[in-house]
Amino acid sequence: MEQLDKALENLKAAILSRPPKKQQLLVDWLNKWSRLLQSEDTFMPSSLPYYKRGDIIYADFGFNVGAEYGGVHYAVVMEVDNNKANRNILVVPLTSNTSGQPVSRNDVFLGNDVITWKEAGTVAKPNQIRAISKMRILKPVKAGDRLARLSGAQLQLIDNKLKEFLRLGLDK
Repeated sequence: MEQLDKALENLKAAILSRPPKKQQLLVDWLNKWSRLLQSEDTFMPSSLPYYKRGDIIYADFGFNVGAEYGGVHYAVVMEVDNNKANRNILVVPLTSNTSGQPVSRNDVFLGNDVITWKEAGTVAKPNQIRAISKMRILKPVKAGDRLARLSGAQLQLIDNKLKEFLRLGLDK
């Protein structure tokens, strides 16, 4: 296992080269990732609720590189029909707009009180759309977990932005 030892040495060096706060985030994520790997074989997505387009979930996007979205955030389910047995789900991450400042041209402001138990505006990040494992979903995962949903009009705003991204890419 010489290759594993070398890979772990490289990982340790990469972590130690980061600022202390980022070091701790990486260590925390490695611990979470280890738990996910250990439970991967026994994970049963069919035990989770059926997620519908527009449902807002709370998920751990993990530790990512560069400007990829990471950490624990709300996200909206974008799939029209996600099979309960499917281990993945397509989502657009959400974030809060507590400052009231205008959002980036890549983002979509969905309004205030979208997530009724949070007192902040909600912003969708369609340029961060991604498939995640359902193992990353923290809530709702059982009956009684609070559920929020986007309206058809709010989903259309996200769809329009996604179409804009795709058209711009195809025109070049």
